[in-house]
Amino acid sequence: MNTTFNTDSASAEKEMRARNALYDALIFRNTFTQVVMQFVQLHLDAIPAEYWTAHFGNPKPSTEQIIEHLVLNDRSILNQDDLTEEQIAFRQNHLDFVLPANISLYSICVSFEEGEPYNISINN
Repeated sequence: MNTTFNTDSASAEKEMRARNALYDALIFRNTFTQVVMQFVQLHLDAIPAEYWTAHFGNPKPSTEQIIEHLVLNDRSILNQDDLTEEQIAFRQNHLDFVLPANISLYSICVSFEEGEPYNISINN
């Protein structure tokens, strides 16, 4: 059974655990390293230097800097009354991160199972 998080502190902890999973992919070279690197490289290649300088203070930020500045795509603005139980569970167990200013159609998603990060993927 998937664990759900309903409090602000639990949500903040979950976000921290998701970010740590992204950093771990870089530091420990695990099965998700390629996904994280692909997400970063896709954006470094496609987005003009002006964007990076404006949002990161550097025309070519490091992978760590990009992960640090990712913004949690907050889906709480969606009306949960219109969602099925399955859709609610999915939203609670998948955290999507995007670049600042919604510059890209892509997000990097950290999926949770039983409260633990278990997958990282790129979504559009």
